[in-house]
Amino acid sequence: MKRVIRTCVACGAKREKHELIRFTLDGVPQEDVRKRGQGRGAYVCDNEKCREIGIEKNKLKRSLQSNQLRRNRKTG
Repeated sequence: MKRVIRTCVACGAKREKHELIRFTLDGVPQEDVRKRGQGRGAYVCDNEKCREIGIEKNKLKRSLQSNQLRRNRKTG
């Protein structure tokens, strides 16, 4: 079985996908409980500290925005 590694957007730790919590963006970051939601996903460690950092410092929201949206903000 292939190991799928993801990075926590809050602390930068690299872990297997099943060890992290996935978030998707629906206006605000929402936890993707089934880990199968559509679109871009961002991951944080399964602890309160990383969840707080991800949400309060907008790290989740920033990582969930598409590259196109970021480019439009810089130029416009």
